[in-house]
Amino acid sequence: MDIRERGNICTIKLKGRLVREAVDQFATACQSELANGCIFLILDLEDSSYIDSSGIGAIVNALKSSNKLGGSVKLLKLSAFATKILKMCGLLGVFSVYQSEEEAITACGG
Repeated sequence: MDIRERGNICTIKLKGRLVREAVDQFATACQSELANGCIFLILDLEDSSYIDSSGIGAIVNALKSSNKLGGSVKLLKLSAFATKILKMCGLLGVFSVYQSEEEAITACGG
C-alpha cells in the first residue's frame, strides 16, 4: 500500500488482495489519515486483484468515517474485478469513480 498526501487529500494505492488478513492495515491507514486531517480519501484500486466482503466493508467504513468529517472517498482506476464486485454489491453508484488522480483531486476541491 502506497500513501500520498496533498493537503487534506490522501491517495491510498492498494496492491494485491484486500481481504480479511489485509483489512486491518487498510483500515488503520484510513483512520490515521483521517485523524491527520486528510478528510478526502482517494482509493486507487488499479492493482487490487481481489476484494472480499471484509474489504468491501472496510471501503464502506472509510466512506462513512470520511463523510462524518465533511469529506468523501473517491475511487480511482478500478480494476475489472473491483468494478464487478462493487457493481454486484450495488455500491458502484455510491462512489465517484475517476480514471486519473488529477480528476479525483479536482473533485475533492484540490
